[in-house]
Amino acid sequence: MISKKTLFNPVYCFILCIVGLSIFNCKPEEETIDFDFTNGLEFSTDTILFDTVFTGVGSATKRLKVFNPSQNALKISSIKLGGGNSSSYKILVNGTEPNNSEDLLILGKDSILILIEVFIDPQDEDSPYLINDSIIFETNGITQQVKLISWGQDANYLGDVILACNTTWNNERPYVIYSSILIDTLCQLNIEKGAQIFGSKGAYIYVKGKLIAEGTPEERIIFRNERRDPAYEQIPGQWGGIMFLEGSHGNYMNFTILRNAEFGIRLGSPDQDTIPDIILKNTVIENMSNSGILSFTSDLYAENVLVNNCIELNCGNIAGGNYIYRHCTFANYGFTFVRQTPSFFISDNIILDDNSTIVEDIHVEIQNSIIDGNMEDELLFDLGGGANNTFSFINNIFKTSISDLDTLGNILNENPKFIEPAFYNYRLDTLSPAKDKGALIGVEFDLDGIQRDDLPDLGAYERIE
Repeated sequence: MISKKTLFNPVYCFILCIVGLSIFNCKPEEETIDFDFTNGLEFSTDTILFDTVFTGVGSATKRLKVFNPSQNALKISSIKLGGGNSSSYKILVNGTEPNNSEDLLILGKDSILILIEVFIDPQDEDSPYLINDSIIFETNGITQQVKLISWGQDANYLGDVILACNTTWNNERPYVIYSSILIDTLCQLNIEKGAQIFGSKGAYIYVKGKLIAEGTPEERIIFRNERRDPAYEQIPGQWGGIMFLEGSHGNYMNFTILRNAEFGIRLGSPDQDTIPDIILKNTVIENMSNSGILSFTSDLYAENVLVNNCIELNCGNIAGGNYIYRHCTFANYGFTFVRQTPSFFISDNIILDDNSTIVEDIHVEIQNSIIDGNMEDELLFDLGGGANNTFSFINNIFKTSISDLDTLGNILNENPKFIEPAFYNYRLDTLSPAKDKGALIGVEFDLDGIQRDDLPDLGAYERIE
């Protein structure tokens, strides 16, 4: 027991005060600020790189994590953009503007999150131009930086407009369709080789007149989604697609690529002749949230066409019409979605929303082509309308349970052995049963521009050993 004499001893009282202060003022190690730590911060990356950004639109948001490697807390005296208020970049530090980020405390072994965007003003340049800056960090007298790099691209912006007749799009600057456009009756849009067309969500190209897109093997015309960062590279349904309306005819597309839309080609132009309303040559159609080619009571010719990775149909010929497919590949494996419809659908009828029915004669030719996928039947017919039908299927690979198609050089239910379809490579492997199984039908070059030999392969690609 402590005596009164000991309790009121000055030395004892001093020791008791020191112990009490140390107890009540003690902080966990990770909260104690280390003003002598000079090893610097650590970052999830030393460079934030944006893909090419259209001017006047803005980028996707990038993320940077900043780590405190010390056991103790660190105080960042400032976080700022090197370009200051004139920078094209904007940052948020833990959700706040950088001006509010001075003397920011990071606990020991903890981190903060920085969000970065870039908005580039147009500079009236045809070629992409470099926009760089850096985020500068100052901690305990140590200055560090993370580089910010992007490329700005001026573009032609179109939306909610009827194009002037006989318009030409070239390859000098991309065309960004932020809302739907119309090629009117008796008018024509010419698209030159190497042109790039980018569609925003829900934006369609409507064609009542005529569309002529003439690319080359070296400079193909590209239709795709506006978002260019890698996360959006293969996602279907990011823009509307190309819609050919009643009365449209004489359309032609050669060496073109259509990607990531709702529809690739949607054709509804019934007439009394069998002249193709559209001719597709050397064209790739992929990543559609609905269908690659969807045609109603129309006339279509396709040669060296690859259609793949569509959530609904790769190709639908519905309510009659006249269709010819030569050296085409229709492949659908549902690598990123669940499929419920076949790759290729042929029908002589359609039931409309008002329960009325359209029934028309249908004629389909498929030669030297491949129809394959991960479903049991990838070729489906609905001829319940009772219209006249004529079919010519010669020298093809079909995945189907229709045994009557096992004739005229057709091969049923054999794996065509594409090189790597999961990575969009539908060229033929060396052991493919499609090799040398075609006939000479006047399609001299393949989708890559390679000359076919005297025993052409099936599908859009010729394998040269």
